[in-house]
Amino acid sequence: MLACAGKLFPRFAALAPKFELEDVKPPFSSEAIADLERQLGLKLPVSYKALLGCSGGFCLMGGVIRFAEPFFHEFGRFNLLTPAQQDMVKWKGGAWPPPSEGMLCFAEFWMEADGDQVLFNVSEGLINDEYPVMYYAHESRPPFVRLLAPTFVDFMEAFLEYPAFR
Repeated sequence: MLACAGKLFPRFAALAPKFELEDVKPPFSSEAIADLERQLGLKLPVSYKALLGCSGGFCLMGGVIRFAEPFFHEFGRFNLLTPAQQDMVKWKGGAWPPPSEGMLCFAEFWMEADGDQVLFNVSEGLINDEYPVMYYAHESRPPFVRLLAPTFVDFMEAFLEYPAFR
């Protein structure tokens, strides 16, 4: 997997063995990637498809970082939440739905809290075959989304050197 990924993400491939690479899934075929794009109803970044061609998912640091098949953040109406869920939303503050609504999650990324995620902001479409990479801090009060990297390549080449992981 790392030899394959290293062609596009050399810094990631060099650093990943130091972070307990595990649970490496088989690569997606080009047909499986095309099927995934059809199911999602959008084109994936070329660089992300290249990673899927190396591995369909993997973990680092015992699951602190977990790349998996992407899914959209879609939240129901507030009045359909349980009373306990509504109370939690009110306690945290912020708007409903959460600010990650409509973004495409591709990894769990516990940089600040267990269960935070990394997403593609697909709202403006592909820009030079890439989407901006965002961080969703769901435990913050209020929950927020912030830019991590302008492209998936930039994210992959930098995230293992974030101060939180030193």
